[in-house]
This record gives sequence, C-alpha cells and structure tokens, in this order.
Amino acid sequence: MMRNTLICTVGTSLFNNLKYADDSIKQVWESKNWNQLSLLLLERANTERLCGAEINSITSICAKGFLNNRLRLIFLVSDTEDGKATGELLKLYYDRAKNPLQFEEVDVRVLKGLRDDNIKAFKQEGLKNLVREISTEVRKFSPEAIAINATGGYKAQISFAGMIGQALEIPVYYLFEKFSEVIELPPQPVALDLGFWLNHYPLFEQLESEQVVAKAEIEGILDNELLQSLIDEEDLDGELHVSLSAMGVLFNERSRLQFAKQEFAILALIPQDDAEPTRKPISLRDDHGKDVLDAFAKKIRRSPYVKQIINSLPFNSSLKTPIRRTYSNGIVEFVLTWTDKGYGLCIQTTGRNLAETNTIALHLQKEFTS
Repeated sequence: MMRNTLICTVGTSLFNNLKYADDSIKQVWESKNWNQLSLLLLERANTERLCGAEINSITSICAKGFLNNRLRLIFLVSDTEDGKATGELLKLYYDRAKNPLQFEEVDVRVLKGLRDDNIKAFKQEGLKNLVREISTEVRKFSPEAIAINATGGYKAQISFAGMIGQALEIPVYYLFEKFSEVIELPPQPVALDLGFWLNHYPLFEQLESEQVVAKAEIEGILDNELLQSLIDEEDLDGELHVSLSAMGVLFNERSRLQFAKQEFAILALIPQDDAEPTRKPISLRDDHGKDVLDAFAKKIRRSPYVKQIINSLPFNSSLKTPIRRTYSNGIVEFVLTWTDKGYGLCIQTTGRNLAETNTIALHLQKEFTS
C-alpha cells in the first residue's frame, strides 16, 4: 500500500519565529492576515528556520521520500488560540498550488483539552483525543498509508505521539532542533497481552463508547492491577467515575488492531457447532419486537460458533455497542443497537472460556451488524 497521509503534531515555533522576523513579515503577523502571511512564507526557502519546525520537518520528510505521494496532510493543533491560528496558517500554506510540496487534502483538527493551562484537561482529554484522532485514521486507511511527524507541540504530546505510532505500527519522524533532516524514531517494544484484552473486552468497549462510567457499575471488575493502570478515576457530583486513561485508549486501539490481524487464527482454535442452522433452537419471549428478534436469530444462528438462541433480553435502548455482557460458559448477550428499543438476544456460543466467548462475540458483531 502507498504511504500517502502525513499526520503532524503542531506547536507554536512558527509563531514565535514570526514575532521576531523582519518588519515586513512581523507587521503582517501582527495584523493576523494569515492569507498574506502564507504567501510571504512561500517566498522563503522551506528549509529556513523562520518557517518553523512543522514546515522544516515536512520538507525533510518529503525530500527523503518517506511518502509515496502527498494525498492527505493532517495537522493536530492544541486547544488554544495560537494553536488554532497556526493550524489555519499551515493549511493555507500547504493548500496553495504555488507550494512545491502542496498536498491534495489539508485538514486541521483541534485536540480538545490539549492546553498548557489545565493539567487535568491535558491528561484526561487532550492526550486521549490525540490517540483517538490517529487511531481513527488507522482504522479508516490502515497503518501502511500513514506516517506521523512528531516534531511540533508540547513535549508530552510529542513523546506520546511517538508511542502511538510505535504501538499502531506507523513510522514516526522527528526533526531535532540542531539537525537539518528528520530521523525515524526507533521502534520500542510496547507490552501487549491480547489474552488480557480479550478477557476484558466488554469493559474496554463500554469505556470506549460511553467514555465515563460510574465506578459502582463495574466495581468487581477493577480488582486487577493492570486494569487499574489503564483507567482514570474522578469524583463527579460525589460519585466516583472511571474512564480509560490515554494509555488505556492506546492499549485498546493497539489490541483491536492486533486482534484484526489474528482473528481467524484465534477462531480456528475454537470449536464449531456442526448442526444445520435450521436445527439450532430459538427460544424467545412473546414480547413486543419478537418478529424482529426472530428474523435476526435465524440469521445469526448460521454462524458455526452459535449453538442456540436461549432467550430475549430486556430492552436496552441506551446501549451503544451490541455486546452487552459475556460469560465464561459461552453465553453472549447481544443487543440490536440499531433498533429504537434496543431489542436483544441471549446466545449460547461454543466458547469454553471468557477469551473464546469474547472472540466469538467480536466476530459476531463484525459479521452481523455491518
């Protein structure tokens, strides 16, 4: 696959340079005429220090042939006025046909919470949004299409961007201040226990979709030390709530990526039910929506990992993801989240333990909800 997308973290080195530039540029910067300023910058060599860390590093990345073509350029900017304005200026600069390194699509995305005047927001929102923006691109276009330029921005942001790239198997480039060309950050081993993720998949899915969950709802699950290291805890109106930490979001995304690669190898180790689909029992309560559930039950029992439909579930209209709960004896509670009332089924699968049951649940979700 062609590497055609560059994701750049953005700092304010360009603005700091423009503050102290010669009068003609400084005056335009002070007037906040970003359109004119982008034209003035294009008159300067893109390797000049004046152009700032982002332009200098993108120039080097392109010169070294790290991109096969320049399709998408995504700037991830801080949640500050300077951050947003720098993003606007960089977008104008790379949108122009006059720029020899013009990209076909240039996008600026503000990382909500990524600001240096609020430590809590930086940690609980900013860094998580950094992970989410990059992992969304990975899910849409695959790691092979993407490179990360982690030169600009806060030091913690640069460091975390490097970690994200290594976890999601994307090359990460960095331009040190005194170097004239970028280097690729060496890969570092990122600990991954796919079995641990599979055993706790419904919890990760719940925390990812709902983002904040009352601790009382999941109290018994959080006894695990590794789990505790992947969550943040805070008091909201006198009640403790938990959410995935930035590292938790990254662990979840990396595990999801690894599972996608290994799904069929893992499924091959799980027993199948050889019965004809029409012979697999369906037992449903005589409730509203039974016709919808019956149609779906007849569809999902075609899976060789489904043994029978045990019963209907109570309505779950607020649930955002189909997997409501799983059990080590192979039972999966599956909710039709696309129905208004949240109709659901209790499915007996061939899973022999929690990891196998969750693997099947993930597989059923992919096969029968798209």
